[in-house]
Amino acid sequence: MISPRSLAVAGTSTRLLLSDPAPTIVMIAMPLLLAPFLVPAAKAQLQLAGYSHANGSEQIIPGVAVMFAFLTTQLVSMLFFREHSWGTWDRLRASSAGTADIVLGKVVPLYVTQLMQISVLLFAGRWLFGFRPNGSITALVIVVTVLSAVLVAFGVMLVAVFSTMDLAMVIGNLGGMVMAGLGGALAPVTSLPTWAQNLAHVSPAYWALDAMHRITLDHGDLADVTPSLAVLLLFGVGFSLVAAWRFQPSAVKNGGT
Repeated sequence: MISPRSLAVAGTSTRLLLSDPAPTIVMIAMPLLLAPFLVPAAKAQLQLAGYSHANGSEQIIPGVAVMFAFLTTQLVSMLFFREHSWGTWDRLRASSAGTADIVLGKVVPLYVTQLMQISVLLFAGRWLFGFRPNGSITALVIVVTVLSAVLVAFGVMLVAVFSTMDLAMVIGNLGGMVMAGLGGALAPVTSLPTWAQNLAHVSPAYWALDAMHRITLDHGDLADVTPSLAVLLLFGVGFSLVAAWRFQPSAVKNGGT
């Protein structure tokens, strides 16, 4: 249960996110603008793979949703590092809120933002590109819920590990693009070079997209995607453990650019 102190921090963090919605809007608009250029090639690839009724959105919509969700982890860095830049981090620490209250209060609105972004992209993909999963919608909702938590944990880990916002954002964006690309965000993993196919399994994006594709193309239900969900959860636990290990409330952070 979230404490009143965490709720107070969450309210402030939510107001900060709403005061500058441009990054979230861009992360929704960009994949939708990119998708029309990628769908035709994906359609051909899927039909060659035996999915004769595929229209290409089954590959591209989950793919761009996951890729840009990784890029949205920069919001985590911004929300934490800017507290240091504005000199308000020490005020938070001096308040009655403990470190766990502060971190949880910041994480909750970021988690909701990730969840909303992925969901909006999937819904928009349905109306704009005919994205219609043939499997369990409940399973898809669970995958998106777990993926959003993993991505927020990844973002908090970056904040804990790096001392400057620029470095955290650069590593986060580069790492996110690499993990999404290896995971099959823009093309099926089977179409990648052999070395990339071997590396794909070390990317959380691979397991998220594997689950989504089973639901989207292979009539998958929750039982079918449970192994992928389990691995995805392990990534989330790993990111969280590193974040807990390296997070130092008194550490000096540079939130400037």
